Amino acid sequence: MAATGITIASCSPGGGLGLNNSTGPGAAGGSRGALSFDPARTLISYFSVPLTDQSANNREDVENSMHVVDGNVLGNTEYVAQLIQERTGAQLFRIETAQSLPVSMDTLTDEAEVEQEENARPGVKAPISDLAAYDTIFIGYPIWWYDLPMVLYTFLEQHDFTGKNIVLFSTHGGSRLSGTVETITAALSGAAVNQNAFTISRDDMHDAPGEVDSWLGSLN
Repeated sequence: MAATGITIASCSPGGGLGLNNSTGPGAAGGSRGALSFDPARTLISYFSVPLTDQSANNREDVENSMHVVDGNVLGNTEYVAQLIQERTGAQLFRIETAQSLPVSMDTLTDEAEVEQEENARPGVKAPISDLAAYDTIFIGYPIWWYDLPMVLYTFLEQHDFTGKNIVLFSTHGGSRLSGTVETITAALSGAAVNQNAFTISRDDMHDAPGEVDSWLGSLN
């Protein structure tokens, strides 16, 4: 969709991405001064919307929201989350809304705009149950209407991230990070929010493995 709309990360079950966990500058214990992650103490949380599980014959706007790997349909943000997981060995946590979201792109776009205008706080299906077990939390999201999806505000407000290291990643349709790093930094004043956030366009998802490697290797 145009940058004025939303870039949606659809989600469906999928297998591994065929990546080697121990290679690349972003691997746990990697070189070049990369930030080291204790897999047992690191969580990758991400928001993704299931629009389709069909890998072909979709509308262009639906095609823009997903990435197909070995026949598995992944949302753009989900794909990045899994790339990070395979390189760090961390755990994955999917942020889900309490209420089912529409599978129509047009309807979802309209609802997302209304939620933003109303400063809504959609319910989260389940919080992180063992937040104390993690020192580092990755938070991933698509950009919707130049901002975080409103359910991300619920997620941020629902958890106490005080003392945690926060690392951000996003997918977009042209608006890049759109001020979300500043928004999350302000919202999580008690956490250490890494300002080196990752973002990638829906048009560049085939470059994501190398881009994620480079980014993880640059974290400190």
